[in-house]
Amino acid sequence: MFNNLSDKECIALAKAKMDRVLDHFLYVLELHENNKFITYSPILVRQIPRSYAANAFNVFQRAMLQIEIVRLCALWDGADLQKENIPTVIELIDRPTIISALADETRSHWHNQPPALNVDPPSDPKIAKAVEEAAIASNIQFGDEQADKAKAELTQAIADARATMKSSRLHSVMNVRDKHLAHSLESTRREKAGPVDMMKYGDEIALIDVSIPIIEHLRCWVNGASFDLSNSRRIDEQNAEALWAACKFTIER
Repeated sequence: MFNNLSDKECIALAKAKMDRVLDHFLYVLELHENNKFITYSPILVRQIPRSYAANAFNVFQRAMLQIEIVRLCALWDGADLQKENIPTVIELIDRPTIISALADETRSHWHNQPPALNVDPPSDPKIAKAVEEAAIASNIQFGDEQADKAKAELTQAIADARATMKSSRLHSVMNVRDKHLAHSLESTRREKAGPVDMMKYGDEIALIDVSIPIIEHLRCWVNGASFDLSNSRRIDEQNAEALWAACKFTIER
């Protein structure tokens, strides 16, 4: 499926899919920062006494955590050209020729940048020319350094993603998704193939944490545009806190 595509086709698809992967992950971060208050913090739970209302709150709490798990698993599901997820992007770019091509895109971007010159250039033409040549040389050197960085961080992102795909933690979380959330199964294919560890509270947090540098590096060097997910996460946390810390329940029965 992937081997039939040219390098150019793979790169174009990877760029398009990474835009969507970023959008999907931003939604996961929003869910997660809300769940820190809904599931992991006592800020709401301590307001809910033993009551009929507690039953409704438990449904809400489970639903919020479950949709976070479902959407997180979708980002790590199997590679397929129809899917917008991390494994698909990894399969599209995991060729030495493609990594080199993406690094060359970065190099060319900086090599072709106009030199940053002083507002008031030197009046002496020889000095002005020397200053311009130095600026051009600086762009070329920086472009070469960034190209090397692109190769290193793409290679690391691919290795980290493949390690995550093989991890027992991901298999545990995916097994819960497959068995209880996306389907209702007596046993999953994973369980039939061998023992699967039980998912623990917090496994989804560890997967989010490992996903952040992978997505940031892929976005930066595949699309040529950096994105600070940690900053987005802080904003999501502030938004969630603004709601849930101000939320007051008065339970009558």
